[in-house]
This record gives sequence, structure tokens and C-alpha cells, in this order.
Amino acid sequence: MDFKSMLMEMAEEQAEKMQEEAMSHIDSDEFSVMLATKINEKVNLPWINEEKEQELFEKVTDVVCDMLVGFFQKK
Repeated sequence: MDFKSMLMEMAEEQAEKMQEEAMSHIDSDEFSVMLATKINEKVNLPWINEEKEQELFEKVTDVVCDMLVGFFQKK
């Protein structure tokens, strides 16, 4: 195996490891809640109280995160 091939193999292994770690982070409840909280801080729905807004954004971010993980796991 030549030097270039070795470097490419190492880079691919590292990229796969990073993707797995990123997907694990995105798939975590902590990330979903943190993202929902950030969205809730920026978006105000005047007809819904803050607690219900947070619940709504948590459900939305949970679905989006699940979709992202599913999308990247298929590749």
C-alpha cells in the first residue's frame, strides 16, 4: 500500500468516526432539548404560553433530529 492510499484510508476512518459521533450527539435528548430551547428563545408564538412553546419545539426538533440521523445512516 502506498503512502497516499494509507492517508486516504486513515482519513476515511476518521470521517466515519466523526460522523458516528455527530449522529450520536444529534440523536441525544440533550441536543434536542438544547436546540428547542434556542429556537424558543428566538421565536415567539403569542397565542401559546412559553411552556407549551417549549413542548412544541421539543417535539419538532425531535422529529427533525430523527430525520437527520436516518438520512445520514442510509448513506
